Amino acid sequence: MNASRDPKAMAKTLRSDVAAYGLQLSHSQSLEIVAHQLGHADWNTAAAALAGGNFGPLQLPLGWQVAGSNATDYRIGIDPDAPGAPATIQSLEHRGPHTGFATLVQMVEAAPFRGKRLQLSVELSSAHVTGAATIWMRIDDAVGRNIRFDNMEDRRSDGVLVGTKDWTERQIVLNVPEGADTLHYGFYLRGEGQCWSRGFNLREVDESVPVTSDGRKVLEQPMNLNFAEKSVVA
Repeated sequence: MNASRDPKAMAKTLRSDVAAYGLQLSHSQSLEIVAHQLGHADWNTAAAALAGGNFGPLQLPLGWQVAGSNATDYRIGIDPDAPGAPATIQSLEHRGPHTGFATLVQMVEAAPFRGKRLQLSVELSSAHVTGAATIWMRIDDAVGRNIRFDNMEDRRSDGVLVGTKDWTERQIVLNVPEGADTLHYGFYLRGEGQCWSRGFNLREVDESVPVTSDGRKVLEQPMNLNFAEKSVVA
């Protein structure tokens, strides 16, 4: 095998070839096989080892920005070799342990959405994620205070992606208060690995669709004032 070829192109060819024999591989599975063929333990190790070749900066999608506590430890942008060219965030293992996160984010004016209930729907997939791959949405007021927030990290089901997962849909539903000034939403990778996102959809829904979180942790009434009831550990 010619190791000088772009491994992502090799994975794409592999996926196409095995499909001709009635076998189906996901994009992440194809990358893992190619990594093994090139003598690496897994895809992340191969990507780090080859970072000086075909693993330079990715092109950012128009209207999106990079942010995060350690964004320079990740490759972020459009993955041209994945089917449909989704957005991706990939840890760079040669930078050392990853203690932060990186996100691809879009910010929009909240005025058209005030008083409405919004649903953010996205498809995510992941490969060897050690921390979390997830979507998030935040609503800020005019002075930059967070007044609504959800990143799925507290969910017991249908929450963040860990490890290797094929495409799956995730949703966030928030009410937009009258005092809202800006909406912020996107997806992020915390820790090591790689994740992909596609099909962002932001739309108004009615009250039959429950909110997923309001970010405030406000109780409807006082409870457990003598600390007798213990919280359930997930």
